[in-house]
Amino acid sequence: MLFHSYFFLFVFLPLALAGWYLFNQLKLRKAAQGYLIGMSLWFYAYFNVDFLWVMLGSCLFNYGLSFLLAQKDLPGRRKFFLTVGCLGNVGALAVFKYTNFMLENMNAVFSTDFQMKKILLPLGISFFTFQQLSFLIDRCRGELEHVGLVDYLSFVTFFPSLVSGPIVLHGATVMQFQDVSRRRFDGESFAKGVMLFTLGLGKKVLLADTLALAVNYGYAHISSLDSLSALTVAVFYTLELYFDFSGYSDMAIGVGKMFRIEIPANFHSPYRAVSVKDFWKRWHMTLSGFLQRYIYFPLGGSRKGKGRTYANTMVTFLVSGLWHGANWTFVFWGFLHGLGVICSSGKKDGEKRGGYRRLCQIGTFAYVCMAFVFFRAERIGDGFELLSRIFAGGLNGSLAAVAASMEPSEVYLITKALSMAAPGLVGAVQVAVMALIAAFCFAVIAGKRTDELVERKQIGLGFTFLLAVVFAWSVISLSGVSTFVYFSF
Repeated sequence: MLFHSYFFLFVFLPLALAGWYLFNQLKLRKAAQGYLIGMSLWFYAYFNVDFLWVMLGSCLFNYGLSFLLAQKDLPGRRKFFLTVGCLGNVGALAVFKYTNFMLENMNAVFSTDFQMKKILLPLGISFFTFQQLSFLIDRCRGELEHVGLVDYLSFVTFFPSLVSGPIVLHGATVMQFQDVSRRRFDGESFAKGVMLFTLGLGKKVLLADTLALAVNYGYAHISSLDSLSALTVAVFYTLELYFDFSGYSDMAIGVGKMFRIEIPANFHSPYRAVSVKDFWKRWHMTLSGFLQRYIYFPLGGSRKGKGRTYANTMVTFLVSGLWHGANWTFVFWGFLHGLGVICSSGKKDGEKRGGYRRLCQIGTFAYVCMAFVFFRAERIGDGFELLSRIFAGGLNGSLAAVAASMEPSEVYLITKALSMAAPGLVGAVQVAVMALIAAFCFAVIAGKRTDELVERKQIGLGFTFLLAVVFAWSVISLSGVSTFVYFSF
């Protein structure tokens, strides 16, 4: 089920909230959690009920290991269950997500003829697998206590972050479900949740999905792009991905606030970063924290000399790339970011001031944009072809075609009238509208973050009216939205 759908907005979410607060008002705490778990399972199974059994099997496997560990906690048992848990979780991820990728590469390298398997990728498997791995690793380290099944399922299945992140860790989430004071309705928390959700919905529906039209056209016609249109497509994808994922994260955090469950922030103005290292302190922060805690530090972190530090950094980013998808384009994207972090290591970002800081921000954005070209490409060769188009120079008018592909329905009547009265002006108007949309996107990035807008002390009438317009406009536009980019991860 998608957050940006009529069914979620007007049926599922009201039912989930009403049942949660009704059971809690009646002081039926476990029933309230059970109801929320049931609604979360419905949310997850909405697209394909077969996915539900995979997710529940994963939950029972990890909870069972935690239960067995609690029966007799010895160092040897911890190591054994940690090994079994890692093999089970990573193995399941490998089967569902990487089987065909491995078969394709075996066929290419060894000239074999393995047939591709018809395996459906369960939604959000990377997210709920990493969440449960973090729980199991911390249990085996002796840092967490075993909890009841209801609390555990509440932690894993809580629907706002179930299929899209942010990646939530066990300790803070379970404590919130166990906190009785959070079971009472709070008007301020609910209002902030609604505001966050609305702003996120606008970022996703009005900005990301509009930009996606131009990006999809550009990647389908790479060979026909000129320098300016290729650059536009690359920049637009960088903007699309941010508004898509950060918008969905805002919606998840907003829904969490409606239930008085705090979900961690996932973005902190990443395109204002002054280095690639700084970028990863701001982009998909819950994934960065997971990789740092469970991969980078166990490898030795930065404690064993520069050479080992660089190697650990690169391994971590290669894992990050592979986590995002079963394609060499993602691995290459991870390599580029690992290289970028290594090159920016040792430099103090906080000391960059004034014009130099601005230059660093522009340079970092350009590098990130270049790396995202491969993140979107079907093949690494397509990414290099798009980059070559950017630097080839020359204009062939393809920018007008890119602009026409993303024409918002709101200006359709204007361009239709122009096509009859002054057809020569249609292309210019479409390019002007595209430039206006791009300028607005950069203004949003340069402005206050959604959490800063929501957390201000006073919410005026103007801002309330703006939220109402954004919500109404987004709902009207829902019929034409794309799916959430990170569903495939």
